[in-house]
Amino acid sequence: MSRLLRLSVPALSLAGVALCACGGDDDPPADIDAGYDCTIETRDDEYTAGMELVGAKGVTFRLVSSDPAPPERGDNTWIVEIEDGAGMIDDGTVEVSTFMPDHQHAGSVDVAATPDAAVDGRYTLTPVNMWMPGLWEITVEATPAGGGIAERDFVVFRFCIPR
Repeated sequence: MSRLLRLSVPALSLAGVALCACGGDDDPPADIDAGYDCTIETRDDEYTAGMELVGAKGVTFRLVSSDPAPPERGDNTWIVEIEDGAGMIDDGTVEVSTFMPDHQHAGSVDVAATPDAAVDGRYTLTPVNMWMPGLWEITVEATPAGGGIAERDFVVFRFCIPR
C-alpha cells in the first residue's frame, strides 16, 4: 500500500501543476505577464481592417474584417480573402487553427472556413475563439484545388487579447 501511495502522490502533484498552468483562472502565471499586458506585447500584429500577410510561397491572406474589431476575447468572426499569383483561391481547401504560444496549447474550438458564393477567394472563419487573455496565433492555411502539400501556403496572424 505504501508503494502505491508513493506513486500516486507525484502523479497527483504533476496533474495539479498542469491544471494550474492553464486553467480557467484569469490571472496569468508570473513568468508570462507580457502575454497579458497588451500595451507592452511586441509579438502581436496591430489589427486594421484589410491587413495583409504573405505566405512563404507568395499567397496573400487579407483579413478583410473581424467582428468584433479588433479581435476580442471569446468568439470572433473573420472575413478573409486569399489570393495567389494566378488569382483568388476560391476552389481550394482552407484550414484554420488557434494556438497560445506562451501556454503551448491549441484553442478548444474548431474554426470553420466557409467560402462566400458571391465573392471569389473570400471565406468566413467562425468561430475564431480566443477564450482567454494572452497572445494568440491564428494560422490560416490554403491549398489550391488539385494542389498537394507542395502548393500549400499559410500565414500566422498574432493578436494579444487583453484581460
